[in-house]
Amino acid sequence: MAEYREYYAIKEPIQINVLPLDADSQLPDEESFLQEVPEVFRLASEMHGADAQSIAAIRNIGDNGRLIADILSQQNRKLNALLGYLLSREDASEYRYQTLEYGGGGVSYLADAALPLQQLVELKLFMPDESAAIFSYARVIDCLPEGEQQRICLLFERISDDDREVIVRASLHAQSRLLKKRAAERNTNPSA
Repeated sequence: MAEYREYYAIKEPIQINVLPLDADSQLPDEESFLQEVPEVFRLASEMHGADAQSIAAIRNIGDNGRLIADILSQQNRKLNALLGYLLSREDASEYRYQTLEYGGGGVSYLADAALPLQQLVELKLFMPDESAAIFSYARVIDCLPEGEQQRICLLFERISDDDREVIVRASLHAQSRLLKKRAAERNTNPSA
């Protein structure tokens, strides 16, 4: 749990796929893992990093740079919509869950059935607000009853550094959205 808690986690639902692996499955080495990442996930990761760097550099040019960056951002939204559709094809409904929380250390979610501690899983995260999807391996580090379901906590065991950064950034963006929402609520209801 200490490794899981090293990173901030936001209590927000995102869609995930959790595929439990056989008990004798081994965690792939780094090179094998990178080869297993589905091509569309790799593409999404590469586009996500390149977009942010390119647009930031163009904005620094001045007024014309800002105009060009705005146009590129519009085109980028169209490409992200298409990429989002392609990524949705990687979503397997039989393994679909919603997170209770997520962060750079891992995720937690509710399931009808428990998973054994140390169980290795293939984990996909779908993050539409970030136009990203992440492929990883994780391990069950906690499984506790919560009502009639089980709260399962997964620690990332194999994930690219870039993808972990996307998750950390997404959790910060989610926290920022929450702060803006609370400020708007205070403005509409000052007595609260």
